[in-house]
Amino acid sequence: MFKKPAVDSFGKILLKISGMRGSIEYEITDREGQTEISLYEFRYGNGAEERILEKQAFCKTDEFIAFLNECNIMRWDGFEGKHPRGVLDGRMFRFSAEVNGGTTIRANGSENFPRHFRDFENKLYEILNQN
Repeated sequence: MFKKPAVDSFGKILLKISGMRGSIEYEITDREGQTEISLYEFRYGNGAEERILEKQAFCKTDEFIAFLNECNIMRWDGFEGKHPRGVLDGRMFRFSAEVNGGTTIRANGSENFPRHFRDFENKLYEILNQN
């Protein structure tokens, strides 16, 4: 088994999480040394879905890249977490990331997540709620 390369740069990362009560999406973008993290909530009204910005925060890109590597997101590519048998409810996720100048990472699952997913999700929550 060969070792996946590390993340050394990224353009945009999207993480959508859906459950019975609604959906949210994190959009993470490198803005020349600053990482912008935006949290959107999807709401339904007037017969259409709306994507509404709820929170936004910034952190240093080099620190965020180090965190991406701690979570080993390169290994998430191709992850398809099938819903566990006997589990009646749960959350679904869809992840995509543009990294290293052209590599795309994609993962998805239903109440089945790649290793370090919860660490990743918790860090986004922590950054967005620092103030």
